[in-house]
Amino acid sequence: MRRNRLPVAVRFMLLHGIIGFGLAAIFVGAVLWADPGGVGTLILRHGGLPVIALLWFFSGLTFGSVQIGAAVMLLDGRDEGQAGGGRRLRVPPMLVPARAAAPARRRG
Repeated sequence: MRRNRLPVAVRFMLLHGIIGFGLAAIFVGAVLWADPGGVGTLILRHGGLPVIALLWFFSGLTFGSVQIGAAVMLLDGRDEGQAGGGRRLRVPPMLVPARAAAPARRRG
């Protein structure tokens, strides 16, 4: 095993965090392009690069956190380090109605 290799969990979080920051860059670009309520114009005329950088950074934190959370929730329970897969969660069998014998009564 190489010493400079990152653990699986760290690589997982970094990858999905970078995906979140990429989505945040697309979001900030869309906000500046669509200019909802004149926000894009206000940012470009009066705020400039520091405001865009802050908007991207804090949006990136939000999108990155959501991306990491969604990726963790979508894990299937297998450990990537094991060749044969990890322990699977047992899913309870479907409920099946059972037949019960009941004697018929005569109405009288």
